[in-house]
Amino acid sequence: MSSSPSFSSAARILIVLAAFFIVAQGIQGAASMIIQLLLAVYIAVICASPLGWMVDRKIPVTAAVLILLVGLLFIGVCLAALLSGSIEQFSKDIPVYQDKIRAGMSAWVVQLQGFDLPISTEELGSVIDPGRTMSLVGTLLNGLGKALTNTMVILLTVVFILFEASGFSHKLDVAMGAGNTDYLKRIADGIRNYMVIKTFTSFITGLLVGMLLWAFDVDYPMLWAVLAFLFNYIPNIGSIIAALPAILLSSVQLGIQPAMFLALGYVFINLLVGNVLEPKLMGKGMGLSVLVVFISLIFWGWLLGPVGVLLSVPLTMSLKIIFENNEDTQWLAVMLGPDDHNEK
Repeated sequence: MSSSPSFSSAARILIVLAAFFIVAQGIQGAASMIIQLLLAVYIAVICASPLGWMVDRKIPVTAAVLILLVGLLFIGVCLAALLSGSIEQFSKDIPVYQDKIRAGMSAWVVQLQGFDLPISTEELGSVIDPGRTMSLVGTLLNGLGKALTNTMVILLTVVFILFEASGFSHKLDVAMGAGNTDYLKRIADGIRNYMVIKTFTSFITGLLVGMLLWAFDVDYPMLWAVLAFLFNYIPNIGSIIAALPAILLSSVQLGIQPAMFLALGYVFINLLVGNVLEPKLMGKGMGLSVLVVFISLIFWGWLLGPVGVLLSVPLTMSLKIIFENNEDTQWLAVMLGPDDHNEK
């Protein structure tokens, strides 16, 4: 009678790591399809609240879904009209802006040397690389643009998800047992609350940034406002990435002093939204440590590209809830969460 082979802890870890990288390579290979599905799921999650509100008021599900579809199409058409050609034109102008910014950095050096700071243009360029900053923004915008090229497929997927949403929970209860689907409902509730609140605060951020840039007469104000809206989904560093290109361009277009006032305006908006409005609406927060949030940005960005960066927090929140409901992986959920001892 042969016994099953036993593996040491090190061997099991290596097997798990090997399986992880094989799965990761498969996900990267199918990234374009997975991204469309994820976008559809998260749009449907955001739409679930207004759908439920309409159904509660005796509006038929079909009519409610059609109303939401018309609303999504209207928003899409408005964005397309507002940003028509802006992303493409900005991408073409990136080399020109890079040259202007590099030329303008000499003025920064003169200002800094006036404060008796021994710094050269080369030294400042090594700290603030305008080429990398502008290229990063261009890459992210192009990546998002590619993800949204199949808009009709995404919208159709959203519609089918919303039609299924009303009876899906009952199907799960029948298939898995009424007591075994609680964690799935927690995932849906957590993602919905986060996405709805984050979408609202991101809209406020984009609106305030657009008004600020319009007041300063900066080039492409609508583009930077939409960028601020999108990058507000990225915790910690998103607002910084969204602010840098507009501030760099304003320093060339308007001068150093207006760019400094513009930077102060960005700081005020992000403090108001990030430190006052969001904590008040989200309550206890995301249930993730700051380090985990930052690492999740890198991981999901590597796995799925720019869209993975935007969706890194809800994806990691989903994994945490799944880990919490499995005895073998509860320790991973603890590692992903904040240190409750330090918060007391």
